[in-house]
Amino acid sequence: MTKVIRLLTPLPLLLAAAPAPVLSPGLWEHTVVYVVDKVNGSSLVADRAQGMLPSPPSYRACYSAAELTNPRGFLLASKSVQCRFSQFTMAGGKLSAAGDCADSRYPALHVDGSGTYDPNDYDFSFSGQAQSGQVFVDFRGRDSGRRIGSCPVREVR
Repeated sequence: MTKVIRLLTPLPLLLAAAPAPVLSPGLWEHTVVYVVDKVNGSSLVADRAQGMLPSPPSYRACYSAAELTNPRGFLLASKSVQCRFSQFTMAGGKLSAAGDCADSRYPALHVDGSGTYDPNDYDFSFSGQAQSGQVFVDFRGRDSGRRIGSCPVREVR
């Protein structure tokens, strides 16, 4: 009996050490908004060219607990933009990330930002630079997401 108790004693510590998702599983809504600050160094051109870097439409996605153990997959992502972060930290309610993204119009986007999160939402402000040919764009933006409920039940066929 003593051996069984000794073996079970560290079990709560092992369970507590298992990585838990920092965000709650379920249905999430994500919104990314961009503002163009300069185009080839000019604020005047940026005001006229805001459409060069339009904000993607908001989208919804369901995430399991396993998918949320690494949330960098959806940060700044949409159906058209994908990012690879060289620096990513998400702990204690604080979030920071830096890396490179790409979409169909701008194959070279670099972003750097920080924000906050809790289990049911996140808010990430960032700035960056984009290049397409000889066009250089300085921009800033905000990526926010919130859990809006449980994932719909899928029918099994």
